[in-house]
Parts: sequence; structure tokens; C-alpha cells
Amino acid sequence: MSAAPLVVCVDDDPVVARSIVRSLRGEQIQPMTTTEPEEALSWVLEHEVAVLVSDYHMPSMNGVELSARVRELRPQTVRVLVTGALDVPTALASINEGEVFRFVPKPFAPDQVARVVREAVAQHRTLTDVAVERERTLRRARERAELEARFPSITIAARGHDGAYLVPSRAKATLEGLGLDELLALRR
Repeated sequence: MSAAPLVVCVDDDPVVARSIVRSLRGEQIQPMTTTEPEEALSWVLEHEVAVLVSDYHMPSMNGVELSARVRELRPQTVRVLVTGALDVPTALASINEGEVFRFVPKPFAPDQVARVVREAVAQHRTLTDVAVERERTLRRARERAELEARFPSITIAARGHDGAYLVPSRAKATLEGLGLDELLALRR
């Protein structure tokens, strides 16, 4: 069983930050809270953070800037923005720069925050699975290319117009030098 997903909550108002965490009490997560965006960034660097829940209006760095930095550092960390003033320019910047997953309007209901974080955790799992599969596919492609470089036609066998495999001349010469018993032994 894996550890509970880490959810970082950032709001420059400590009361709001604590209320976000209280909203998540019944969830199977590990919440961390801070009033400093820079501290949240260091946590993202140090830990596998599943979800970032951030206020928009903060003095040192706004929520879009923080989300954009987190996206660069850990693309699988899902970003949620909490804001009291969601206007079109803020929404566009949040989506285009920070790739924010969801917005939570202030004032918020605790069950609304919990629902959005559950959805964000599920999205994080999906993004992580996709990243793992992408890495597996790239690794296999590298291995196949290395094999093909060392042993031409080992991974990609050409076929003739009749569908029969075309054997490279070096392999064909080796096969022709074998007797029937040896060829049968190769099939096993």
C-alpha cells in the first residue's frame, strides 16, 4: 500500500490556510500548509507532491506564478487555485501559464474543497501512470534501437511481397551452413 498523497496548501492568510487543511480532514491525504510560496516550492522539490492548493493573491508570488513554477518542476503535481476574485485575465493566465486543474472560489464550502482535492488526486494518479508508461515506452525504444544497431534486422524483420521473412545475407549464410538437425534445434 502506498503512502497517502501529499497535498500542499498555500495561502498568505494563516487562518485561510488552516481552514483549507481542516476541509481535508476526512480525506486519505497528507496535508502540508504554509503561508510562503517559496516554502511550497521547496517542498515540491523535496517531495512527490500530488496536489498544490494555492491562493491567488499573495504578496511575494501570486498563485499563477507559483503554479507555473510547480508545473516546470513537477508536471504531475496537479494545481488548484483558490481565489476571491476570478476574472477573465486571471482565469486565462491560470489556465495558460499555470495549467490550473480547478478553481475554488472564496468563500468556499469545506465539502467543495474536499471534492476538488479528491478529483485532483485522481488526476495526479492518471498523470503519474501516463508518465510511467511513457518512460517505459521510451526505454523499450532505446533498447530496441541498441539491439538493432548491434544486430541489424534482429528487431525488425523485412518481409517479401509474399509475406515471407527476408533473411539478411549474413544470417542466411550462417543458416545455410547448418544441417537439418541444427536447424531443428534452433526452432526449439
